[in-house]
Amino acid sequence: MAFEAAQPFVASRDPAAFERALQCLTEAVYYEARSESDDGQRAVAQVVLNRVRHRSYPSSVCGVVYQGSHRATGCQFTFTCDGSLGGWIEPYAWDRARRIAEAALRGRVYRPVGLALNYHTTAIRPYWAPSLIPQVTLGAHIFYRRPGSGTTEAFSQAPSDYEPDAAAQPRYAVARSEIRRTVRPTRDRYAEMPVLEIPVVERPVLARTLGGRRTPASAARPQPTRTASVRVVTPRVAVQGGIRIVRGGGGASN
Repeated sequence: MAFEAAQPFVASRDPAAFERALQCLTEAVYYEARSESDDGQRAVAQVVLNRVRHRSYPSSVCGVVYQGSHRATGCQFTFTCDGSLGGWIEPYAWDRARRIAEAALRGRVYRPVGLALNYHTTAIRPYWAPSLIPQVTLGAHIFYRRPGSGTTEAFSQAPSDYEPDAAAQPRYAVARSEIRRTVRPTRDRYAEMPVLEIPVVERPVLARTLGGRRTPASAARPQPTRTASVRVVTPRVAVQGGIRIVRGGGGASN
C-alpha cells in the first residue's frame, strides 16, 4: 500500500514571520540531525511541517518546535530544553541546515517520510513506538506515522501567518570569517591561575673520594691537620773499662 506524501508547504509571506519560521526550522534540523545526510535532515524538516498542519499540534513552525519547552519535562524536541542552545554552532553545518530548512518552507517535499509525525534515534526505544506505524528508517532515525493519519485529510490545519518568537534565546550562526574552530570558551579563560607551592627536599651533594666511594660533602671536608707525635728517646749510658758510653742520646723518632 502506497502512502500519500505531504503537500508543498506554504509559508507566511510576511518577511519577519518567514525569517522567524526559518530560524526555528533551521534549529530543529541542526540540533536534531546535524550529523545526518541531507536526506536525513530533509526528513526532520518534513516532520516539523507535517505537525504544523496536524490539529494535534500548534499551527506555526516555532510553535511546533518549541512546544512544551517551558516545562521541565515535556518538550517535543530535546534541544529546546536541555541547554543545547547555549553552546556554539558549527558554521558549515548551520549553513547546510538553513538551506534545507528554507527549501522545505518554500515548498520542497521529502516524499519518503510521507505524513510521519514522530521519530526517534535507533539507539533508544520510546514507550510510544509500538503504538505507531514505522514509515521509513533514514540514517540514525526511525520515522513513524500515526494509525488513521495516512492521508492528507488528517492534515487540514492551515499554517498560521503569525510566527511567535522562539521560547528560548537561540544563538545565531557565527560567520566563517569570525570563527575558525568551534571551541567553547570558558568563563575563567583569562582568570589568574592559583599558585601551587611544592616543597623540594634538598639532598646532600656527593663527592667522590680517591677510593671511588661516594660520601657526603660534609664528610669530604678537610680535616684538621694532625700534629705529629714526638717520642723522645732517653739516652742510655753505660761505663765499660772506665769509659762512659752514651747510646741514643739527644735523638728523637716519629
